Amino acid sequence: MRDMQEARDKVADALWWMRGFAASSTSVVHVDLADKLTEVNSYLQKVQNGHVRRLGDETAVVMTFAEFERLVDAVRVPRPEEIKIAIDTINSVLADYTREDRRRNQDQPF
Repeated sequence: MRDMQEARDKVADALWWMRGFAASSTSVVHVDLADKLTEVNSYLQKVQNGHVRRLGDETAVVMTFAEFERLVDAVRVPRPEEIKIAIDTINSVLADYTREDRRRNQDQPF
């Protein structure tokens, strides 16, 4: 897979197949699988839109391209207004990341 849209398309294909399987089956397994695929699709959408900031244990930080551009602009053209926009962007992303980190660590028993 090369991008988020391709991943989402593959999930959508799997959901479409599950819908057909469900129509021809009396099994309940397909419902559980379809629910899991729907959760994956929702997660991928959140990552794509920058609503998820932390990925995995390696603590990769997710930024939208627009957010990244703000940082690049501040470096290329270090004017006070560009720097302020970059600082605001960094603070916003860091706050989201910290919130997710705290939430994730609350789930750990030790």
